[in-house]
Formats: sequence, structure tokens, C-alpha cells
Amino acid sequence: RTLTNSPSPVDVISSAELTAQPAANMIDALKNIVPSFYVGQNSISDASTFVRSPSLRGLSGDQVLVMLNGKRYNRSALVQVYGGSDTGLGRGAQGPDISAIPALAIGSLQVLREGATAQYGSDAIAGVLNYGLRDNQGIELVGRTGQYYAGDGESYQIAGNVGLKGAIGFINVTGEYTDDGQTSRGVTRPSAANFANNFPALASQLPNYPLPVQIWGSSPSHSYKGVVNAALNVTDSSKIYFFGNYAKAKGNQSFNYRAPVSSTAVDSTGVVRNQGANGAFNNTFFLTACPAGNATCPAGGFVRDGNTFRFGQLYPAGFTPRFVGETEELYGVLGYKGTAGKFSYDVSGTLARNTLSLSMYNSANFSYGPATQTR
Repeated sequence: RTLTNSPSPVDVISSAELTAQPAANMIDALKNIVPSFYVGQNSISDASTFVRSPSLRGLSGDQVLVMLNGKRYNRSALVQVYGGSDTGLGRGAQGPDISAIPALAIGSLQVLREGATAQYGSDAIAGVLNYGLRDNQGIELVGRTGQYYAGDGESYQIAGNVGLKGAIGFINVTGEYTDDGQTSRGVTRPSAANFANNFPALASQLPNYPLPVQIWGSSPSHSYKGVVNAALNVTDSSKIYFFGNYAKAKGNQSFNYRAPVSSTAVDSTGVVRNQGANGAFNNTFFLTACPAGNATCPAGGFVRDGNTFRFGQLYPAGFTPRFVGETEELYGVLGYKGTAGKFSYDVSGTLARNTLSLSMYNSANFSYGPATQTR
């Protein structure tokens, strides 16, 4: 794992090692290969479900420098919000979203598992990941499918790489598509179980019935990823080069169950616990507007009659929102490099953008009353 021209040990991981991993994306493949590299699944973790923060040597994701062909990779749009489990140290971090890089596009990966702040700055405290993109000639297609022993979490992946190389330069293009199903490893919440016992006629209206009302497990997602790496020889000692990465991914996760009524349950130690409900379920909205010229019913008010609305009418058995996240990564580098005598030069520019769009459905905005949207 050592390089003779490096003062620190460097792990060199081949393309074959990366693509051989039974993982849907780059971040999970690295977890299987690189010592001291860790990333959690982040179930029901707000926006951190869609951009997971890894850890190298026990430090957060924005203290790991990520490079493509020796050029810095941009940060993701998300400042991590999840502070639980083993990845709690990533809260507040804003590192790159390396899951946007298809594994088949990588010729080799150099991993420096030591601090390199003297050379690269404070974002290399934990180490450096330098992805070398493929520049070979040929065609390669790979596919992968599988599921968990429990029978869920079906996963599909297909990727292809095409490379052309000649005297004037080369071009290498990689594309990847993944589709991962949801897993469920939890049990239903006591408040939902109590509701089913107390209101058996409404039990079938519980979210996900007869499965747990709140899904604890991997979130379903699908993604498209592409990488291009190219160079054009200008002279025998200089060339124009370009490489870029585009990725788009969409996933959705289960949120916490909102119970319509309060109940009690006895826990495993014999203690009676109160299972609270969202009080807004029982708020009454009067719908008949005050008639004009009525002194006892001011303009803009409502008549307190039987024409009312309660959120219990919309969700009689409560609801479990689904939180949707869509990420988009765009990264490109254009440069000119070469040698002149004993000197070498490299002039380049980088354009990058990362976005994260969040939305929700199977939900409600109690402040809007009956005019609420559910997605």
C-alpha cells in the first residue's frame, strides 16, 4: 500500500475492486474496502437520508478532501442535520456527495488515510480521496441485482463504459442507473397498535396497514449518473483536457406517524406510558362566513354553526408523511497542461453545482385548515 514517492502510506484501489462490491453506490463500496471509512444508512434522518455524510478516521465528511483527477470535487448542498447513531459526528458538516460518482468510471482510487492539511488545507484533516478517471480504450458492461434475505430491498444496477483512444487523444464515457427498493425492519408504534385495538373499524385506514405505520429501514431510491473524461493532444508535450460528472437521484423516506388520539400503553418494565397525539387533529374550523352587515358577526369572521371541518375527517387514523429528496450534481473541469523543458504547467477552471430539492406528501399543514394540501 506504499508509494515510493509518497512520505505517507497511500492505499491504491483498482476499478475492479470497486465494481466487484455488492453496493448500489460509491459511498457504500468504499465502506466495504477502505479501513476506517464509515457511513450509516440514516433511516428517518430528515435530509441526511438523501446525502449521507461519511467518516474517515473518526472525523466528519467535510474534513476529507475529495478530488477527481487531482482536482477538488465540490461540496454538496446539504449541511448535515442528522445527529444520531454512529454518524452523529457529521452533524453540521458539508462534505462532497461522493455517491454521485459511478464506480465503473474510476480507473484507480488513491486513499491517503493521514492528515494532509499542510498541502491541501483544513478540509484534508482526515485524509484524501483522489479518484483517477478511466482513459482506456474498450467497452465494458456490468449489471447487478439482489435483495435482502427478508425478501425486500430489491436492488438493480446497470452500468456501461466506452473508451476510444488514438494518436490525437482519447475520450471515455461512463453511465450508470440504479434502483433500490425499500426495506422494513421495525414494528408498529404503540400509538398505532392502541388505535387499532380501540377503533377496529378504522384499523384498515392506518398508514401502510397491515405493515408498521412508520417504516424503519432503507429508503427507496433511483439514480442516473454519468462521467466523461477526454483529452486532445495539442503538441507532443501539451494537451487540452476535460472531465465532468452529472448525477441525479431521487428518494423518499417514511417520517414519524402522527396519531389522531391519545392513548396509554405499558412498556416492557411495567410502566404506563402516555402515547400523545397531535392536538391539531381536534381543532374545529368553522366554514360559514359571517354575512355582511351583521353586527354580532364581524366581517372576515365565521358563524359558529354545524358547518365545520376537523383534520380527523381527512386522516381518520392519523398519517405518516413521506419525505422526498432529489439531488442533482453537475461538475466539470476544462484545462490545458504540458511541459516546457524542466518545467510543467497546468492551467484549469472548474464549474460545479449541487442542489437538493425537498418536498413532502401524505401530510397536512394545520395552519391552512380545510385548504391544506397533502403533498
